[in-house]
Order: sequence, then C-alpha cells, then structure tokens
Amino acid sequence: MLYIIFIILHFCFCNLFFLIVQRPLFCIYNKALCETPLTPRLYARISWHGLYTDIKAACYMTAVPVLMLWFYTHFPIFNISHWLIGYEAVCAVIIVLLCIADTALYRFWQFKIEASVLHYLRSLKGTFASVSATYVILAFLAVASIAFLLFALLATLVSVFHLPEHYPGPLTWWGHLLVVLIALVIVVVFYFTIKGLHIRPDTPVYSYFSNIPFLNHCAVNPVYNFIYSLHIRDDYDGLFQEYDPDWCQEKFKGLFPTEGTPQIQLLNTKRPNILFIVWESLCSVFIESLGGKKGVMPCFDRLTKEGVFFTNCYASSFRTDRGLVAILSGYPGQPTTSVILHTNKLPHLPGLPRTLRDIAGYQTKAVHGGQLNIFHKSDYYWASGHDQLVEEKDFCLDSSDTHWGAQDGKVFAWLADDIISKQAEGTHWFTTMQTLSSHEPFRVPYDRIKDNPVDNAFAYVDNAFGEFVERLKASPAWKDLLIVVVADHGVNQNKAASSDRNSHIPLLMLGGAVRKPMTIDTLMSQTDLAATLLGQMGLPHDDFIFSRDVLADTYTYPFALHTYNNAFIFRDLTGVTHYDNVSQQPLDGHDPQREETAKVILQTLYTDLSNR
Repeated sequence: MLYIIFIILHFCFCNLFFLIVQRPLFCIYNKALCETPLTPRLYARISWHGLYTDIKAACYMTAVPVLMLWFYTHFPIFNISHWLIGYEAVCAVIIVLLCIADTALYRFWQFKIEASVLHYLRSLKGTFASVSATYVILAFLAVASIAFLLFALLATLVSVFHLPEHYPGPLTWWGHLLVVLIALVIVVVFYFTIKGLHIRPDTPVYSYFSNIPFLNHCAVNPVYNFIYSLHIRDDYDGLFQEYDPDWCQEKFKGLFPTEGTPQIQLLNTKRPNILFIVWESLCSVFIESLGGKKGVMPCFDRLTKEGVFFTNCYASSFRTDRGLVAILSGYPGQPTTSVILHTNKLPHLPGLPRTLRDIAGYQTKAVHGGQLNIFHKSDYYWASGHDQLVEEKDFCLDSSDTHWGAQDGKVFAWLADDIISKQAEGTHWFTTMQTLSSHEPFRVPYDRIKDNPVDNAFAYVDNAFGEFVERLKASPAWKDLLIVVVADHGVNQNKAASSDRNSHIPLLMLGGAVRKPMTIDTLMSQTDLAATLLGQMGLPHDDFIFSRDVLADTYTYPFALHTYNNAFIFRDLTGVTHYDNVSQQPLDGHDPQREETAKVILQTLYTDLSNR
C-alpha cells in the first residue's frame, strides 16, 4: 500500500511541476505573442485544458518508478532509494531541458517543441549559432536551477518514504501474484491514459480550446508533445487524403498548368548567366516600396526601379529548409515534415540547376558563408544539380564574422570576384547564393540603425548587396547577368514568419539581361519562380508540377499557399484563409472554396511525396 501511495504522489508532483512552474514560465516569457490579455481566469482555462496532456506526461515520468518498484518487490537485491534518486536526477534534467527549449524557441518557431529539433543537433555549431554566449549561459542557469527544483521535489518524496525500510519481506506465491496484478493494473491505466479511450489514439489537439493558437500552445504539455511527435512516422500514405483521388487529380490539373506561352518577355537574351540570391528572412516588413519600414533597405528599394519587381509574392513556408526546396524545385513546403530531411527523395525532386545544367549546359554552383551540413542543405544542393559547393570552410573567418559563419559582405566580395573571373571563360553558369547575416542573433559589422539590431542587420546586408551590384555594373559581366533576389521565408522575430504580413516576400530580377524595368503585381507563390524563369528562357518545365509560369496565358487563377506547422494560409483574389489542420477549423477568413483548393493541393502534394 505504501508503494501505491508513493506512485500516486509521484504522479501528482509531476503534474504540479507543469502547473506551477512550466506553464507559468512559458506564458510569462512569451506573453508578448498573445493576442489577448492573460488574465487569471484565462490562465485557469489554459491549465484546465492543459491538464489533459499534463496527465499524459506525468504517466510517462512515473512509469519507470512503477517498474522499479515492481521489480524490487520480487528481487530486493539493491537499494531502491538510490536507484530512484538516480532516475529522478536524469528525469529532471531531460524534462526541464525540453520545457526550457520549448519556452525559448517558441518566439522564433511559433509551435511547440517536437522531434524535428533533433535534426539541429547534427551540427552543434549551427544549433547555437543563433544565440549569444550570454543567452546560452542564462539558458544553462535556468535549466540547472529548475532541474534542481524538480529533482529536489521528487528526491524529497523518495527520502520521506524510506522505501527500503518498508520492504514487506519475502512474499508468498499469492503475494507475488498480487504484486504482478497491481503493477499490471497500473500499467494498463497508464497506457489507456496516454493512448486515450477514443477509437484513434489521442493527440495534443485534445488540449486545444481556443481560436487563438497561442492559448492552445500554452495548454499543450511540451513533454507529451515531444514524445508524441517521436511516434509520428514519415509515412505519407493516408495523410491529407480527404477527396476522391480521381476528382482531386482532375481538380489539381486546372490549378497548376505546366504549359503556356509567356505574354511578357522580361529578358533580352535566352541564355543569361544567372545568380539566385536567397536572402535570409527578407519580407515586406523591411521594404518601403512594399509598405514596410522606411530607410532600412534603401539600396534594395532603389534597385526595384531598375529591374523587374514582383510585388505580390508569398513564401511557401516558414523555414529555410522548406524555402530552398520551394525556390529551386518549385516544391511546396509540407505542414507536417520537410522533404529535405529525407535524402532518398531528394534526387527525385525537380531541380532548376539540374535542368539548366542538363538541358542548356550551364555550370552550377552553390555559395553560403555558413555550414551546409545543417538540415541536409548540402545533400539538397547536390541533388538539385549544383556541381560545386562553397561554404564556411572556404572563407577566412575573422572577429567580425558571426557564429553562423562568414558575414555576407565578405561572401558578396568573393562572389563578385568569381563572377567577373568567369566572364572570360565564355560559358553559361548558374549560382545559388544563400545569405546569413540577417539571421538571429543579428550581429553584424555595421551600426547605421543603432537602436534596432534586427533592422540594422537587414540594413547591413542591403548595403553589402548594393556595393556588390555597383561593382558588377562596372564590369563586362553585367551585360549578360540576371540576378534573382528572393527570400527563403519571413523574419522569425516576435511575430511568426507564418503571419500574413511576414509571409509576403519580395522577388526582384535585376541585371544587364533584363530588357527594361517594370513592376508586376500578379499574385504568385515562391514556388512559381522556377517555371516562370524557365518560361522566359524557352525551356520546358513540365516536371515542375507545383510551379506555374505566372506570365503565361495559362495562368488564369492566381493564388498562393503558405504552410507552417500543420496549418496553412491560402490567398487568392477573393481573400485570405488561415486554417489549422489539427483541429480542422479555420482560424480566420473562413471560405469553403479557398479551403477546398488548399486541401486539394495538400492531398496531391502528399500523394506525390509518398511516390517519389
């Protein structure tokens, strides 16, 4: 009986930790992201609905003590208190690490911690590149102090009970049987508490109660959410399969025409030398000509009047791993995974560099001042058709560089030298350059905007980009050069990159290969860039099944789909819909037609993904 009381109290203490430590810390630290005041009454509602997943997390945390005590009653050959205290120490560190990481990362990611965070551990340098040493020290101190608090709570419970002193002594045969039955009952109760009593297993969505995502995320227990995400296999069969396959396929064909004749000719040559600049986190917030802040990026704003400026382009998703694939493969970001993580599928995706290399004989290269092993970027760059990779180790780093790698000014200078030197070779080339300086922690060797480090970082990259363009203008390489500037996603700073405003990104085509300056206001997606460029070059793009030539006569239904953590934003000329796939409810802008169109795209996307 004493052991049963211990298990019950252990279970209750775990729940108390989430109620009085973890959830208040999460709410207070991230309260700036909440759309409504966090009143005591609202917090009570959050805690009540969060109890559903807190209990499941407490079951996981208490399962090991149950098994230990069951084993000890049969085989008392060790000091159970020592083993339990050791377990509590390990458990406290792991639980608190998850809780602190969830709290700290939420303001950047806008969703609860999940198993995808493990992919960042492939590069420890990349894992900590976004944060300062002070931030790391404070995070370490927070983990250490709160882990000690949790450990002290649970270890005190172990000490108070003095379990070895209360060993019931040798058991009779029926005593052994009774212990087995009691342990079995507890395990079964825990199992069905975690799984739920519904036909399908429970998910974190059972803690959702509001149309405000932040409140739902406050309620969901981070430990349970992380463990639950470990159970999710990357098996695409059956996901997002809402409609009849034949009907869905027919509906999809009308959304993504792969043929057509461009109605506007942007270039004065069919074979320009092409530089793609994938600008970290650039969105309309920083661009005055798109209604953004004044004076942050004067060089870019000036250059929009010298090239072809697409003013109504939207990012496909919210992180770089999705953005790169959307840009170079015309492949939409997935709301529940990232195809770049599945290296066996990458060679089967279309690739703009590969198309230009294999059909038009282009030399191809990818350039980045940071490490390319983070999030399988090097795997993707190779698979998409880049024949040479230039990364951090190829640059001489100094004290002005960031934790991510070489500052963009240094990379732009190197790239200008490379472009000018290739002019004498007389070969066609395609280069992808990915920036990094406008990424947190936003430390750059520049101080024009002293009171705002985020704006100042974008101003730094803008200045380096402006100098880069001016240098190329003065060289023979400018004549046949096409520079395409596009963002990977919106900025992840206080507001989600998946907000309607932050998912609005610029697309600029610049260089001597541009026939004349113009502004194009057509609504489009980041994924449409590949087909649009190939259409201008007179090259086929029928393998880019999710990319549309927005200048062709077949582009009759303009829309843009943006996906984030199991949700989407769908925009067409009738309006904008935010939709949560977990609760299967619109968050804003309910419209059956827009929701149906987005779901058709997602069903086709996941069917295609499972078949590649």
